Amino acid sequence: MTKQTNTPKLRFPEFKNEWSKLTMNDFLMEDKQYGTQKDTNFPIVTSSRQGLYIQNKYFEGDRSFANENVTFSIVPINYFTYRHMSDDDIFKFNINKFNTPILVSKEYPVFTVKNTFSQNFIFYELNNNMRFLKFCRIQKKGGARTRLYFKNLLKYQTYFPNYEEQQKIGAFFYLLDQQIELEQKKLELLEQQKKGYMQKIFSQQLRFKDENGNDYPKWENKLLGNLVNITMGQSPSSKNYTENSNYTTLVQGNADLNNGYIQPRIYTKQITKLAEVNDILLTVRAPVGKIGRAQLKACIGRGVCAIKGDSFIYYFLELFDLQNKWIRFSQGSTFESISGNEIKNIDVAYPINEERQKISEFLSKLDELLKNQLLKVEQLKQRKQGLLQKMFV
Repeated sequence: MTKQTNTPKLRFPEFKNEWSKLTMNDFLMEDKQYGTQKDTNFPIVTSSRQGLYIQNKYFEGDRSFANENVTFSIVPINYFTYRHMSDDDIFKFNINKFNTPILVSKEYPVFTVKNTFSQNFIFYELNNNMRFLKFCRIQKKGGARTRLYFKNLLKYQTYFPNYEEQQKIGAFFYLLDQQIELEQKKLELLEQQKKGYMQKIFSQQLRFKDENGNDYPKWENKLLGNLVNITMGQSPSSKNYTENSNYTTLVQGNADLNNGYIQPRIYTKQITKLAEVNDILLTVRAPVGKIGRAQLKACIGRGVCAIKGDSFIYYFLELFDLQNKWIRFSQGSTFESISGNEIKNIDVAYPINEERQKISEFLSKLDELLKNQLLKVEQLKQRKQGLLQKMFV
């Protein structure tokens, strides 16, 4: 019996035939319709890696070029579009799922598929197949960006099953995406809930009671520098940087933090300033105000400071960032940064230790719910990636 080579590792059991090698030109059809917002009254949309977004929502305000007289490409309902330029060879294909045709830049190709091919199958093929990523990389002809024109997209070759198997695979991943989206919305709701509680707690609209049901004393206004020890980072010489994990982890900024903890990326042979275990890490250069906890000893560069503070201070700084309060320190500056003195002079409304502990315990329980929900989302995404690798050729 001849071994089949043009089939995926994992299939639905009712399908046995080999997949056929086809070129995108066999089933993609470009659509060229144009119009202005004034003539069509269709919404102007941006195609991003996160999906399609109405521009005045995505950019938090009207774009100056999006006036009524500019001509756009029209994307009918259920048609594809994509941004044809990329800085990293990755292109994201989006389908118009709005209940109306939309307008996109004239530079964005617009296309549909023939009826004998599954739209969802092609969506997952283009957005996830490593073969397609390799195809995109060879489109680079010099310069910083890669351009994938529609005429070149039509030259891409890959393997396709029959229409029924395409439909089943496409529907399977569509339902999996729906599940991921649902869990992401639950995560977002938890994040909003936590932010709402934090705003009420730190504005003292919501107060805890002592064991006898009595109010705690009024909070006192203090300067952050009088409550905690702050160590400003100092970058070691770059000649001492190393990828050898036997040396000390170097934390230079937000790129070295992930989900509130250090994510080791680079190490250093020279130790300048140290963050101890459980110190609060605060970014002091763009982006300012991102925080995390040091789960290990680390050398801190000039983009970070280490704060010896309790969980109350951690949550205070987290809310400070969520409320965009750092912006007042960087107005008029060409490079967003904050100094040690600016951090020390931040006003903090400070309760007694017993109430601080109750606040920290309450918010820590919310953090645990968030952590578990984030894990669920990440596991679903990992499962999806694993299945995509096994169910496509």
